[in-house]
Amino acid sequence: MPNSDDFRVKRIQRMLLEMARGNFFFSLEPSDKNDNVASLVVMLNMVNEEIRASFIHQGFANAHNTPQYTIQMSLLMDAQGTIEMVNNKACSLLARLPRDIIGHPLTNLLTESSQKKWVKKLPSLLKKEYTEMVLTLEFKTPNGLLLNKDCNISIFQALDGTGQKIILDTVFFSKGEPFGKGLWKNALKVSKGTGNPKVRLSQEDIQMIREVHDMIINDVKKDLPKLKDLALQMGTNEFKLKYGFKQLYGTTIFKFLIQERLRKAKTLIQYTSLSIKTIAHMTGFKSIPHFSRAFKEKYGKSPSNLRE
Repeated sequence: MPNSDDFRVKRIQRMLLEMARGNFFFSLEPSDKNDNVASLVVMLNMVNEEIRASFIHQGFANAHNTPQYTIQMSLLMDAQGTIEMVNNKACSLLARLPRDIIGHPLTNLLTESSQKKWVKKLPSLLKKEYTEMVLTLEFKTPNGLLLNKDCNISIFQALDGTGQKIILDTVFFSKGEPFGKGLWKNALKVSKGTGNPKVRLSQEDIQMIREVHDMIINDVKKDLPKLKDLALQMGTNEFKLKYGFKQLYGTTIFKFLIQERLRKAKTLIQYTSLSIKTIAHMTGFKSIPHFSRAFKEKYGKSPSNLRE
């Protein structure tokens, strides 16, 4: 009969090899035993979960000094430049619903100068069956926010015989500054006449916002101060902190904190035998009913049902 400890060690070796290959979706079943190998399995599963989440949040497991390449906007268009599909992130950035984008020309989303640039460039792009190029365009939102983006334009032939299609993608570098100084200068601004003060996010501003992000994920149990006090603590103002965090991470600071608390709690429920009450307190929830409601709303199951 094979030695169960040898079997478990081989499973651990397999998991480490998968992690080394970049596969962070491989996990080990918890053991009924209560020994050092079982503890190691729990720790590996938790580390694996954290690294997997870091790919979602930052692009790389160790992203403090490496750039994150994230598709920010993605639009699929026909040969006339009419939008047929849009990703959720684009809708969020442009502050529009999908129905306000799909079925409409790309020019509806552009400033006047970029409209002219797009209309002038489109015919030359469509002369080739397959081509790619980078084109800088300025997008506008209904509330006057201007987003200056380097867009990767790809032309291809649809397999269903409907002719040429156009994919427009924008890539966001949220860690490092791969193209040298000045990458962020003019990247984000509010146009005149919108009633909001003009805002620019410098490289220092973005680094400060990342620090708030890291502060949250490094200690989810800790309650954050009021936004005004947090901004003062970080050496900025409330509006820039609020605006900048939403722009970089797609959600508010306090929603992000709850999201991280729930994610951490889910990991602990799946890979430890700690009580639900203990896990709730470890992740910053002072009320068990509130924790259960928030958890079920996010994951579709109560904490106790997830563990079953």
